[in-house]
Amino acid sequence: MELEPKAFDLLVLLIQSRPDVVTKQEIFDRIWAGTAVTDNALTRVVAQLRKALGDDARGAQFIETVPTRGYRWLPEPDAAVETDPPPDARRLRGRGMALAGVVIAAVAAIVVFVASRRQAAARLEPDAPIPMWSQQLTVSPGLDSFPTLSPDGRLIAYASSESGAFEIRVRAMSGGAAERPVTADRQQNVQPAWSPDGELIAYHSRRLGGIWVVPALGGAPRKISEFGSRPAWSPDGLHLAFQSDPCTDVSPFAYSANIPSVIWITDRDGSHGRALTATGRPIGAHGSPSWSPDGRRIAFVTSAAGEPGLWTVPAGGGEPARVARTGDVFDPVFSPDGRTIYAATGGESILAIPVSPETGLATARPERILATGAGSVRHLSISRDGLHLAMTGLSLASHIWTIPMSGGRATGAPAALTIERVRRQTRPAFSPSGGELAFWTSRPGAGSEVWTVDPAGGPASPITSSDFYNPIFYAGASWVATGRQLVFRVHRASSVRVAKMDLDSRRETTLLEARRADGTDEEEEDDALLNADDLAVSPDGLSAAYSRIEPEAGRPRLYVRRFAEPTAHSVTTGEWPERFPVWSPDGRTLAYELKKDDATNVAVVPASGGSPRLVTAERNESWPFGWSPAGDRIVYAALREGLWNLWWVSPETGVSHQLTTYTSANTFVRYPAWSPRGDRIAYELGTVTGNIWVGRLPDLRSH
Repeated sequence: MELEPKAFDLLVLLIQSRPDVVTKQEIFDRIWAGTAVTDNALTRVVAQLRKALGDDARGAQFIETVPTRGYRWLPEPDAAVETDPPPDARRLRGRGMALAGVVIAAVAAIVVFVASRRQAAARLEPDAPIPMWSQQLTVSPGLDSFPTLSPDGRLIAYASSESGAFEIRVRAMSGGAAERPVTADRQQNVQPAWSPDGELIAYHSRRLGGIWVVPALGGAPRKISEFGSRPAWSPDGLHLAFQSDPCTDVSPFAYSANIPSVIWITDRDGSHGRALTATGRPIGAHGSPSWSPDGRRIAFVTSAAGEPGLWTVPAGGGEPARVARTGDVFDPVFSPDGRTIYAATGGESILAIPVSPETGLATARPERILATGAGSVRHLSISRDGLHLAMTGLSLASHIWTIPMSGGRATGAPAALTIERVRRQTRPAFSPSGGELAFWTSRPGAGSEVWTVDPAGGPASPITSSDFYNPIFYAGASWVATGRQLVFRVHRASSVRVAKMDLDSRRETTLLEARRADGTDEEEEDDALLNADDLAVSPDGLSAAYSRIEPEAGRPRLYVRRFAEPTAHSVTTGEWPERFPVWSPDGRTLAYELKKDDATNVAVVPASGGSPRLVTAERNESWPFGWSPAGDRIVYAALREGLWNLWWVSPETGVSHQLTTYTSANTFVRYPAWSPRGDRIAYELGTVTGNIWVGRLPDLRSH
């Protein structure tokens, strides 16, 4: 069984510390230094070690769980004392000692191996990120994104929103160069990819869908795939790889794709298309494919479920292999020699991961490169000589807005409710009286908090606070139907819990907490609920709806669980990916996102379980988040013709109505909530701006 690096590190730590107990906090400080993780991560690593050793939590021979404290490596069998055991017990104990001796010898070898690997990695990993000299290439007040360098390195193509719609443009790399439009059809064209011979550019149309190709200097576009996005050319120019999911989001930390996205390959003319990966292998949405220089492997990222990561798969077909456990990474590209994969992190840093050209697996710990000044870096493209990296430097401005309503119609223009300069303000939730609005805020380099504001206007006030030195992440605020009570999640470095706060007394009550570390079924239930990013609390505050990945199918399925009970029950069939449940005002029905093929629609199902029913039927994106006070309308964010706006739909008749008319390609709306008074809808309005940057890659051999 192949162990992940964290499991190796924990094994070494336990053995070096034997026979002492290693506390959870010590493990987090040593194994996950500087990273906020939950007990679930530690539990998973311990379970992997036990499986590799043939150990059992209930009758541990090697790794002992010390309740409420941590773990310890048990003394070697020959150190144990036993008084005159019966013959059968002696035989069993002899076999156990023989097995333990083999395991301990293997562990000793592993310790030596890991120590040598650590020493090698220590030489590669600097104490601080390596700075990269970067230069801003475009100066758009809107959004220039998705750069791709021409094979000769003299030109760069990218998507620009300057005309009001995303179009593909080309310009020379020299300063002050003029731009030349490649497309001008207002079809929201993004994600250009230059063919190796420099003759064609492949791209994705957000409005028309699918993969298109166009002559690099302009001409008639041609559609080669009815679905998919993020095209990538093979080194010989004979094939294109792409993800099956469309491009729905361009914000700094947007998922590359959503389940059930997989990687596809087609001939350059669109013929002989085939799926290269399969849903659930690995878990998560597969996106952002990138070819190795020899064309033998394709790198891709997983997102939207489970543990995100970086993978490669043989281009001819086969099982994917995890390159490294990197956390959230985006937009991987290979160096020309195939020995490094560069990946964006959504922040200012870029990971440089040393890999084997033969296996595509990591050979040492990654280096962290700092693209100073660029902001949130995404969409990497590397020059053919491996000396330069083009990227998008992104910035997100996100605030809570409201729109006045009467009888299902907007009665005025939208207006900003919050103006605080933080990175994001999102997921508004009205109090039962409609007189208060809670929302979730976050800012760069810090935790997140829950705030409240008067929906009619005025200053916002914090309900929670995050520690400067040990950031706390508060998320997902929901109101309880009676009193002034909020329910939200609290993420700390070593725990996650669901808490209820009385706003008058500011007293917190814990409803559920990840507290066990012995691999029990109850712990898995707790972890699934506590770590669900779509957790929705029922109006009575007693239950939660959320999605959980079904391991066999690899798809998320909806569950409901009462906080006072140890298990959850599924409410849907799980035939298609299902996420982001929203409770009706009476708590009897759930609206949610149902993903089928490359479209997401609004569906409803009884909260007690039953047959789901589609409410919308668009080949686009429809993301519900709120109900009207009477429960006769569901309000949702919709992507139509490449633009995001607010809509509502009747769950009974399917009649829908558009509420906003945003026309900017680089804005989005999310998480609309309808006031119980019926007089307004609150929502998140985000604007993404950015420009193309080019950096000269540092020589990693000198670090």
